[in-house]
Amino acid sequence: MDQAIQLRDEIQRLQELTREHQRKLLALQKNCAHQFQETALSRTCVKCLLTESLYY
Repeated sequence: MDQAIQLRDEIQRLQELTREHQRKLLALQKNCAHQFQETALSRTCVKCLLTESLYY
């Protein structure tokens, strides 16, 4: 039982950390002066890794 509670708490902590990192990445990508490298289907910024699909 103790191990299950510890695992649940660790999952919760890691999920919050993931959300925090996602917010930071989004802010970084919004403020980036993008330099895209393109393929036939997508383009990816080499600075912030923002990826956009070119397939419509």
